[in-house]
This record gives sequence, structure tokens and C-alpha cells, in this order.
Amino acid sequence: MLRRLAIALLAPSFVLVAAPAYAAPPTTTTTTTKGATETFVDVLWACGDTENAPLYTITTRGNSVVHETVFPDGRVHTMFKDQGRFSAVPFRDANLPSYSGRFTIHGNFNEKKKTSNGTFMISIRAKGSDGSTLRVHHTEHTNTRPNGTINERLRCR
Repeated sequence: MLRRLAIALLAPSFVLVAAPAYAAPPTTTTTTTKGATETFVDVLWACGDTENAPLYTITTRGNSVVHETVFPDGRVHTMFKDQGRFSAVPFRDANLPSYSGRFTIHGNFNEKKKTSNGTFMISIRAKGSDGSTLRVHHTEHTNTRPNGTINERLRCR
């Protein structure tokens, strides 16, 4: 009788002691970068067809943060955000306007077993050397279903 009582009283303690090993916490990392500069050649971000758009030398300077959580069961959650200023100078055609302004890029990604989803957003506001303005907000959402099919939604304004 005492043995049963002792087991009944101590059993919850064994569960509490074993729980941390069984339910291991996720691994979380955060990486912050300040004042990073990058220069590359590309088309200016725009809605619609950019296949024949003129090339620009784009220089960005900004801050970023990347946060990632990996769970013991294989799930992953990643979030990133970049913000800063940019300048864009025509790569070949000096008759085109140069631009300078601000950008924000934000995204997240989630993955578990057979599904994943992610959202990517970019916002740009700039003023051209000819007085024009450049304003773009692009949002893209993608998810992969358990059967492997992919669903995408794009919105640009």
C-alpha cells in the first residue's frame, strides 16, 4: 500500500523532471547588421514587365535584422527586415533620371514537414533627378501544400 502511495505521489515529479528533456526548447538566433552598403546593377523595382527596363547601378545603405527559430520537430520560422536609403544611377543611358530615396524590405518564411509559406514585401519611395517620383509597394505570398502544389499571390501598386 505504501509503495503504491509513494508511486502515486512521486509520479508527477518524474514527469516534471523528464519534461524538459522531452520538450526541448527551440533554437533561436537573431542577427543584426547596421550600416551595410551594397552596390549592384539591376532594373529599378516596378510593377509590370521589367524584362526590357533599363539597368541602373543601385547602391543601398541600411540596417537589417534576421530572426530564425528552429524547433526540435523540424519546424522553422524565419523573419527578416531591411531598411535604409538607396541611390540609383542609369547604367548605360545618361539621359535617364537618377533616383534617391528609401526602401523597406520585409519577409517571413515558415516550414513544417510537407508545407511551407512565405511572404515578401518591398516598399520604395524615391525622387528622380528630373522631379519624378518612384513609389512601389510589392507583396508576394507563396505557400506549398502537402501534395507539393504551390499557390502564389502577387500584388503590386
